[in-house]
Amino acid sequence: MHARSISALVGFAALLLVGCGSPGTTSPTASSTAPVARVGGSVITQAAFDVRLQSTLTAIQQGGGPVSNATMRSQIRARVLRSLILDTVIGDEASSQGFRATAAEVQAQLNADAQAAGGLSSLQSQLASAGGSVAQLQDEIRAQINEQRLEDAFAQQRAADVELQLGSGAAFDVLAKQMSDDTGTSANGGDLGAISAADFSMYDATFIAAMQSLGPGQYTTRPVHDAGGYDILQVYAKTPSSWSVRHILVAAPRPYTVTSRPAWFAEALFLTVSQLCGTGQIHVYIKDTGADPCSGAAPAPSTTPSTVTSPRSPTPAPG
Repeated sequence: MHARSISALVGFAALLLVGCGSPGTTSPTASSTAPVARVGGSVITQAAFDVRLQSTLTAIQQGGGPVSNATMRSQIRARVLRSLILDTVIGDEASSQGFRATAAEVQAQLNADAQAAGGLSSLQSQLASAGGSVAQLQDEIRAQINEQRLEDAFAQQRAADVELQLGSGAAFDVLAKQMSDDTGTSANGGDLGAISAADFSMYDATFIAAMQSLGPGQYTTRPVHDAGGYDILQVYAKTPSSWSVRHILVAAPRPYTVTSRPAWFAEALFLTVSQLCGTGQIHVYIKDTGADPCSGAAPAPSTTPSTVTSPRSPTPAPG
């Protein structure tokens, strides 16, 4: 099966908007252009819902999970619609910032996938053998491009905020504990220990170059962009053969997947959904219990409900 197979969407759907309530009765299939939900001025059509639902059902079946039970199927439908609502929020914000995935970009990625699979017919056969389709693959590509770009934009903002706090006197190690997405070092203030020439192969070349440019007590005033995201480095000690380094990583990994979504980014998305609910901008037209993310919620007020709320960081006391 191709690397970007529809089976990846089981995690995609399940990890987005969850928390379904008690299962209800599924609604009958309507016209493919009929709306199943609206988010602001954007419409989620029956056709888009059917594509995502089939992707998710196929992925669950591939994993050996049940899909024929009416209760389970209703819960799956609710989760699929919630995932589409979140994708719409992401897509609308990506559009407002000028980097929403275009049809040409989706097609280009599809062409690349087809070439890697040995041709379009071969890709179609591989997808069909797993119960999938080209339409489902296009849905996944579009959603992934939009989310990756929005997460990257937010990561840049978050990294710039870290730099501002450091410039205002915040202690590097304290800020690393609060802000770094490197869970292996954040508890220790971002301490990577001593890095010598023998260790260089473990790090991105841009990371090493930035590290070597710093003297003891200095930190990078511009984040280093590498495969993990945006890194702020501090050299806290130096010898002729090694650099002792702390870092604060704002994750924007490549390749990007939903399972690598940083917690701060997920929180920003859920907060925006809550704000949209509070201003009456999300409407759900199917009756599966749990499909409406606004039901039973206590949304936070918002003065900018149509914009994804950019994550901001706590400001620690200066060190």
